[in-house]
Amino acid sequence: MPKVEEVMTRGVLTVDSNTTVVEAAELMAQKGVGDVVVTENNRPRGIVTERDFVRRVIAKKRPLDTKIADVMTTPLITIEPDASLNEAARKMVNNKIRRLPVIKEHKLVGIIVVSDFAKHLSKKTLTETVLEAIWRYP
Repeated sequence: MPKVEEVMTRGVLTVDSNTTVVEAAELMAQKGVGDVVVTENNRPRGIVTERDFVRRVIAKKRPLDTKIADVMTTPLITIEPDASLNEAARKMVNNKIRRLPVIKEHKLVGIIVVSDFAKHLSKKTLTETVLEAIWRYP
């Protein structure tokens, strides 16, 4: 069974908890991502998604200088890189989340998102690749 570290995205976008919502949104737009992990003292503490901006900032007409810590989802639900994909999927379903930060020794090392499962499942197995090669050559 594949592990989380095999399919996770590395290089997760982070911001300090004192960052404003507009600064975080601008950074997300520049980087083309749909979430940002919020840190305090370089440790992951929460997450903010595009959906959070709609529901917790725009819909509530909060000022753009609101601190990101005031709208982040916390506590942060995480998983270890050596956990199985089944465990990650269960955790995401049970907690009704689409993004799961990957933590190793209190440090953010990646994030696994719903689309990572689709990418993984769409890959051909070694057996499929070998069989296709055999079928091509009579």
